[in-house]
Amino acid sequence: MGFFSAAGMMLVQVVFGSILLIVALRLLLPLTRVRFNNPICQFVYRATNPVVGPLSQLLPARRQFSLATLLVLWLVALIETVLLFLLLGLPLSPAYLLLGSTISLLYFLLGIAFWCILFCVIASFFSPDHRNPAVEVLFGLTEPLLRPFRKLPPRLENFDLSPLYASLALRLVMLALAHALGPLSALLVPL
Repeated sequence: MGFFSAAGMMLVQVVFGSILLIVALRLLLPLTRVRFNNPICQFVYRATNPVVGPLSQLLPARRQFSLATLLVLWLVALIETVLLFLLLGLPLSPAYLLLGSTISLLYFLLGIAFWCILFCVIASFFSPDHRNPAVEVLFGLTEPLLRPFRKLPPRLENFDLSPLYASLALRLVMLALAHALGPLSALLVPL
């Protein structure tokens, strides 16, 4: 792969990664206990409402889970996958496009979870103010992920190993997804 193809891939991954992050937050924030009037939540809703709002009329939410947002998220991942296939010179096979976009979306969502856990661990060393909008979002996103891992031994009184267990599990699943794509793993954003 030449310089321009690699640069093009990087630009596509950065632009679409930013869009995917905002749309993924639109999907995940209602599932957490983060306040709706949190400034980050308000930004995410305002940024995604022009696309997700009309689709929500056709695909109503089910118990705080927005099918319209999931569809937008997957379509953004599909467009990114098509552009990456074109930059790599791969044939636009519908089966590979569907598989590649679905696996790369799952990989991206797991990567978000991994980095949120890592940022929460780092923030916990500085006794963060939980009223801070960013801290509230980070801890709101990671709490449901860490809860099942808090039951695993060893349970220490003032030391929580659940972030270690959760991040290890996430990385193992991400590794499995990368291997599932095989030669198409170049589509995955290095996280």
